[in-house]
Amino acid sequence: MASVRFERVTKQYENGYVAVKDLNLDICDREFLVLVGPSGCGKTTSLRMLAGLESISSGTLYIDERPVNQLSPKDRDIAMVFQSYALYPHMSVFDNMAFSLELQGLSKADIRQRVQQAAQQLGIETLLDRKPKQLSGGQRQRVAVGRAIVRNPSAFLMDEPLSNLDAKLRVQARAELNKLHKRLGTTFVYVTHDQVEAMTMGSRIAIMNQGVLQQVDTPQTIYEQPNNIFVAGFLGSPSMNFLDAKVQCHNQQTVITTASFSFPIPRSPDSLKDYIDRPVVLGIRPESIHHPDYLPPGITSTDIKADVSVVERMGHELIVYATLADGSEIVSRLDPRATSVPGETMCLQLDSHRIHLFDRDTEHTI
Repeated sequence: MASVRFERVTKQYENGYVAVKDLNLDICDREFLVLVGPSGCGKTTSLRMLAGLESISSGTLYIDERPVNQLSPKDRDIAMVFQSYALYPHMSVFDNMAFSLELQGLSKADIRQRVQQAAQQLGIETLLDRKPKQLSGGQRQRVAVGRAIVRNPSAFLMDEPLSNLDAKLRVQARAELNKLHKRLGTTFVYVTHDQVEAMTMGSRIAIMNQGVLQQVDTPQTIYEQPNNIFVAGFLGSPSMNFLDAKVQCHNQQTVITTASFSFPIPRSPDSLKDYIDRPVVLGIRPESIHHPDYLPPGITSTDIKADVSVVERMGHELIVYATLADGSEIVSRLDPRATSVPGETMCLQLDSHRIHLFDRDTEHTI
């Protein structure tokens, strides 16, 4: 088992491009940490530095409190599962899984035992004689994971291993990897651009953007308490609505005003005092906007009039895209029993207790 620590780690290429900037990140022993962010954010580069496949420009990387900047990949006691699976096409499944063990000089009996055990854990014991071209995408993914398992590494590094699977298989594979993590009790560091994978798989998630770590916490905490506009907009599907707004004080009560509606904040936090009469950004998640006929009990709601443009029936929910009076667009996630058609004007209900406010200049949460 292994803990990992990035201490002010930076990766700058010869052309001056900085892929990762001043990364400070602690990964606990036996943790399942997911690095997530858009393409080019630095998550894969961070993983490759941890694997020893990329050099570190500055800073120190520790595995179990041991500096590993100068250690070769084979000396780091880690195993990596790539997006492409990287299976040897001319070898059988058994030989693919056994190859690294043969390089270590293990006996044939030990190799067979490890491969059989890993294959049984992954449900691929009947595939050991097949070649990769005879396997489905999901089976290849399991073989790639099995090849990593047989090494009994201190940490598993996974670079978007599910991206080549279809939607149904991805859901199944997510559950299998979660079970595998609990069964092995090993540190997992997982890279993905898929927010659903991040939210459902990680005990903690680390969100990156443009080479900079934005926030690290449990999925639910980040979803409910994002540090900034980028994090708030990245997590959630559909993503959070953002509207220009202003904080005002009417009759000793704090009021949030937009071009189309306004509402009071019953218990105004002290942090808003410095923003009176200043522009801010109002964030509203789609699930915090309700149809008036299916308003949850116990919420304080505010009327929002909007012209419906697109309606998506998802079975378990209704996604409605609409336009406010000032031309701003909002997305709401409504009860599936609600009725809505494009072209109509709806009076939606905003849960004013579940809003987010951001500084317009810094984009940080107020």
